Amino acid sequence: MIPATNSFSDWIDHLPKWRGWLQLSLERPYAHAEDQYDNQYGITAPEPEAGEGLCNLLKTHGVNTTGPALEIGCGTGRLTYGLARHYPGSDLLITDPSQTFLRITQTQFSEADRLPTKLHFAVLNADDLGSLPKDMFSIIAMRSTLHHILDVKTFIAACGRTLRPGGALVMGAEPVESGYILMAAVAQGIAPVLQAAGVVIKPEWMRQLNDFTNTVKFYCRRDINKKTAEDKHLFREHELADLGYQHGLHLHFFPNATFGDFVAPNLPEFENFSHFFLNYLQYCMLFDAEFLALIRRHLKPQMKYLDDCYRSHVGPTITGVFLLKKASA
Repeated sequence: MIPATNSFSDWIDHLPKWRGWLQLSLERPYAHAEDQYDNQYGITAPEPEAGEGLCNLLKTHGVNTTGPALEIGCGTGRLTYGLARHYPGSDLLITDPSQTFLRITQTQFSEADRLPTKLHFAVLNADDLGSLPKDMFSIIAMRSTLHHILDVKTFIAACGRTLRPGGALVMGAEPVESGYILMAAVAQGIAPVLQAAGVVIKPEWMRQLNDFTNTVKFYCRRDINKKTAEDKHLFREHELADLGYQHGLHLHFFPNATFGDFVAPNLPEFENFSHFFLNYLQYCMLFDAEFLALIRRHLKPQMKYLDDCYRSHVGPTITGVFLLKKASA
């Protein structure tokens, strides 16, 4: 049995091990091939910008970083790589329910790396976060993870409990409901617009369209069981703010920002609707290249209208960075 303690070193030393990993949960493999994940997005090398930008954001908002950091859902290490190099605390616990993802992330580091933090790797399903000690971590960091978690309310409550005073839960690349519904609504008009232009739509293109619109509908609905799904939710900013407030966490939200936007000179990249929408269809939904070219050509007026609405300010909100800071003692 793991003893109750406020010392990270004592706690980590007493954790059980499984196949060489620290074990906080039973393993749960990812629903798709882990070693092909980065290939889908054209990623060929580690990217330190996300972790560096996150650490800049923590400093800017006066977050307590004196204690250990916890990363949940490391995946292929897109956040981990820079976080390990820039986090000022002494320890970083890197977790994922998939041991394959842990292995992929671990291989980005070598014995020759001189890191400011000591790295620990553990199998952890985020739904088991409630088992972690109270007031243990200064930071809980996540990139594209919250929408995989079944019980978001219980998870946020557990974060509030295990964070130290002045610490923060920081999440990036989470889907915002209003923006995804807008993308799906625009997608509903693709077939009629192309058909009116005389384009013969291939059955495979219709399948891709239906997969996208049905996927967004699934994410949005709250009246169905999503236990076996990999991706589960869309989020509303005010609901996450209210949920955080219930557990002593105050939300700072940065619409359409990524962690990398906070790397010096800290000028968030303005990403318009059409750019995000077309990239999502290409990289996340794997739309056919010929089909994408036709969408770009024939839906240009509709996408230009949305882009023109936000020439001087960020929007519509499709994703963003959520920083939920715990009050200081």
